[in-house]
Amino acid sequence: MTFRVLPNMGRLFQGYRHEDAPRLTCRTCHGQDAEEVAYAMPRALPALDPQHMPDRSRPIVAFMMDEVTPTMADLVGVDRASFSCFACHPRAR
Repeated sequence: MTFRVLPNMGRLFQGYRHEDAPRLTCRTCHGQDAEEVAYAMPRALPALDPQHMPDRSRPIVAFMMDEVTPTMADLVGVDRASFSCFACHPRAR
């Protein structure tokens, strides 16, 4: 993850946010207590309700669906069709 996911996803978000340098860290997704929870996922990202998913017309949602999700699936070696938002985001209860 440190050498494959973090640099690639960092650059992806850097481009989307038009930042001078990547700001993504392990704790961005895994939470401030990442080591204590053995980097478990889903974890620190906002919970999503599968019955009320965010509107794709929002730029961040389109970016997540078109860029982040397929890139992450490729980086972790999972079939894109089986990788979803809930690999990283917890489900709302």
